[in-house]
Amino acid sequence: MKRRLIEIAAVITALSAAHSSYAQTQPTRIEASARKSWTHKPTKIGLPPTIGTFARGDVMDLSGGPLLDVSVAYDDPVSRTHVNVYLYHAAVPSTALWFDVAATMIATNSKFGEPQHQGDPIVFTLPGSPIASGLRQSFTITKIGRSSGVALVAIGEWVVKLRMTSPNLDPAQLDTAIAQFMDALDWPRKLPPLIAASPLTRCPQPIAFGPRATKMKADGAAVLLGAMRGSLATEARSKAKVLKHPALCIHGDRIGGRLPVYQKEGGEGGYLIPLGDSGELLEIGKDWLAGILLGDAAKDDGATPWSVTVMKLDKWVQYPSYDAMPPPTQAVEIVQSENPLSTTSVYGKGSTISLSPDAMKGE
Repeated sequence: MKRRLIEIAAVITALSAAHSSYAQTQPTRIEASARKSWTHKPTKIGLPPTIGTFARGDVMDLSGGPLLDVSVAYDDPVSRTHVNVYLYHAAVPSTALWFDVAATMIATNSKFGEPQHQGDPIVFTLPGSPIASGLRQSFTITKIGRSSGVALVAIGEWVVKLRMTSPNLDPAQLDTAIAQFMDALDWPRKLPPLIAASPLTRCPQPIAFGPRATKMKADGAAVLLGAMRGSLATEARSKAKVLKHPALCIHGDRIGGRLPVYQKEGGEGGYLIPLGDSGELLEIGKDWLAGILLGDAAKDDGATPWSVTVMKLDKWVQYPSYDAMPPPTQAVEIVQSENPLSTTSVYGKGSTISLSPDAMKGE
């Protein structure tokens, strides 16, 4: 561990403590041939110029250049049906998690009037795979159109999400159109290992969130260990012989009436809040690495700190630790008002850690 800390310290760079340093990037348009399939290089998935009566429109890199979050639009002039295909490098690549987020965003979208789902989510397979790794669902809507739906599948570190909305197709027709559209994408001949998907369910024993937690004084060694979590988690996932999605259930609480809260199962404790429906998460969990520094104290009185982490598409952003589990409303306030202690890259070659100037001062 000491040797690992020395190696990590060697790549530390200064990070401005200003919260505004994590600004949103501007989308960039990608020039794609109108006659050829456009291939998303990281996933090798091709988006044809036409799919049935749908014609491809704008290809946009929502991440500003590195293809971490791409949107491809299609329109059918006959049924006036609109499609967006999204490919993004998810912080936690889980079909069930991101499908539930996407379906919740449809079900709670006031622009759709009063959406009503048409039956339970449907599992589906990708062409050439026997594993039912995807989920899809269609909704009746009362505004903007007649139906809207989503299909989603996690492939390796990536998520492929299809959103379709139509003023003319009913939900059953839309479901058929979604299934046909997903089959018509140019999937790579050799797919990465896939995981069978099943929808998340309500928590049988939801967490009873307690009072507001107290921020702990930053400790230099603990900050370094906390900053290592992103690279260690990514490395462990890449080396895992058996792939698995996180064990989660749906908590009854929602942020602002829309963003769901996902409780960790299996005795791990903590929860996740999606920051929108494009792959980024706010994670609250036990900081077991920092707990190592407390030794027996953490085991005896439950003194292991609670970490607050924003998991972005290409980096983990670590915030100050707390003496207890912050409830969801406080967790959101923390990332809105506190300066992060560290940022760890988790995409591309190698991993770098940046610390805020005050992170090692114990402030």
